[in-house]
Amino acid sequence: MDLSVFVMVIISAVFAAVLAGGLVWLWQRSSGDATRPQRQFRVSPTLSATTDEDAVVAVSVDDLQRRFLLSALGAANTPADALRVQRSVVDDVVAALSRADMSSRYTPRRPNLLPQLIQSVNDSAASSRSIARIIGSDAVLAATLLRIANSSLYRLQRQDIQSIERAVTLIGNDGIRQIISAALVQPVMESASGVDAEFSRLLWDYTLRVSLAAADHARSVEREDGFAAQLAGLLLGLSAAMAMQAAADVLARPQLRVREPGTLLEVLERCSAPTAVRIAGHWKLSAPIVQALEQVDVPAAGGLARSLQVGQLAASAAMLHAQGLMSEAEANAALASQMPEHVAAWLWKRMTQADGALE
Repeated sequence: MDLSVFVMVIISAVFAAVLAGGLVWLWQRSSGDATRPQRQFRVSPTLSATTDEDAVVAVSVDDLQRRFLLSALGAANTPADALRVQRSVVDDVVAALSRADMSSRYTPRRPNLLPQLIQSVNDSAASSRSIARIIGSDAVLAATLLRIANSSLYRLQRQDIQSIERAVTLIGNDGIRQIISAALVQPVMESASGVDAEFSRLLWDYTLRVSLAAADHARSVEREDGFAAQLAGLLLGLSAAMAMQAAADVLARPQLRVREPGTLLEVLERCSAPTAVRIAGHWKLSAPIVQALEQVDVPAAGGLARSLQVGQLAASAAMLHAQGLMSEAEANAALASQMPEHVAAWLWKRMTQADGALE
């Protein structure tokens, strides 16, 4: 072959490869994937729902979250290309949350009892009576704590627990720490009304599962502080509720823009983690919690951030399964790919026990 012809062939091949790569990048960017790295989880072929025994299915926690969020927004069967994103609404929500100072409605103040309670439940010398006395000083917190303590997630006996002291004694410090932190953020998350009330209810159920799964994974797999993982998971849910409130305010402005599931999904994905970081800083939570929230969208994260990702995966799978949108085999496969099989089985049991936990 003539040298000049050979050179032209090579140049043409390189140009074609660059052009193809550019087209793929543009397609990914238009679908939103270029700006949000996918946290891919590999699923065990023996547990996968696929018919090919040698196939390995890649599961993305982001995809599962999107499926759950869309179902909670009433758009479970809406094709991805049919989702409409109102960029002006998203930008206005991002701006509102970024401008909000620490006293605004979008950034709740730190619960007054949080420091005192955390100190007490972390003190091995603290008695159940002293812890109960602190909780009992807040009637709303006490009522919420008893309701969660009597849910299917924590119930240890057939009879309802009637007193805070009894709850502390039966559940123990680890359990009571989880319930206390959940009870502190639940009133804020359940404040939505109207069209967003059902989403708020589903978000709280999902958030509780994320926090429990993250705590279990942190303790048993990452050898990290389970309570820190649990509190970080709750803050992610709280920040999602705040993003929805900001979106509702933007949509209620004089131009009265239509409520679009695609727009709300974009708001939740862009705002939840950064807002959670702001809350954690405002509440003066520990550095590991802040760092985990900063890294929750990082594909190769480890430690507490990894536990948060597993929590999101497990909670999304459990919620989709409860809604009939995901098989138990697929859910178990996703979990078993991330941890020892016996841990995955126990974690799935915990997730399914959460069904109707707050009814």
